[in-house]
Amino acid sequence: MELLQILLVAFGGTIAALAAAAFLGKALISQLLAREMEVLRSRLKIEGDTLVESFKDNLQKDVRLDNRKFELAQVMRRYQGPLLHSVYDLQSRLYNVLAGRFFEVYLVGGSPNQKQYAEHNTAFLIAQFFGWTEIIRQEVQFIEFAETDKTRRLSAIRDEIYGLWQTDHFTDPLTIWAGEQRAIGELMMEVRGDHLTCKGYASFLKTLSDTDEPLMERLREAVLASATSHGDSRDRLLAVQHKLIDMLDVLDPDGLRFPSERRKKARSEDVRG
Repeated sequence: MELLQILLVAFGGTIAALAAAAFLGKALISQLLAREMEVLRSRLKIEGDTLVESFKDNLQKDVRLDNRKFELAQVMRRYQGPLLHSVYDLQSRLYNVLAGRFFEVYLVGGSPNQKQYAEHNTAFLIAQFFGWTEIIRQEVQFIEFAETDKTRRLSAIRDEIYGLWQTDHFTDPLTIWAGEQRAIGELMMEVRGDHLTCKGYASFLKTLSDTDEPLMERLREAVLASATSHGDSRDRLLAVQHKLIDMLDVLDPDGLRFPSERRKKARSEDVRG
């Protein structure tokens, strides 16, 4: 009987010790798991917050880009039509000068009224083109945007035309420096309501009669001097006319405003003829 009691006490103490150890182990494991879970929750929160901020940042960038594209589309929608007409009108006059002997017929051999109109209106068509391109340049420079293929091509052709007007590689008197082109464009600009527009022919004639505008007077004189130039001296006008046709093809690719048969490039043999 005493032996049984001794055994029970001995085993009971061991069981109690094991139970205590198990309890402590469970508590320790629970504590460690709780700590790991807290670290995991903290890490997930940080990563989640980072993903949310990244998503918000990308969303804001997309919104800004869409806004810039919309603003650019609004500018082009407002000014594409007038620019298209100014390009067409100028190339048409240059074609008639090159292939139709417009200067010889009207500016040299025409009546006084015909001479004055040919001189003034040709100067106007050149100035009008500078006016609309300068208006678009000023409107677009305040819009940051990823250029589309169309705007890149338009910009490239515009710069080529500017380069052709200002180069001294040609022998004709119609050299118009880059700064003068922009200045003429600025002189052609008017504010109408909440947007810019280009002067019409009547307003241009008034500007032309203003003795305080030497640039317009020099443009008129250059047009008059071009009437007596022939052959190679018309190469500048030929090159400009071709680039204006290229610009028409970008602005009106399907020929909705001006069919292809109305946008012909003058041939060098016609100019020489």
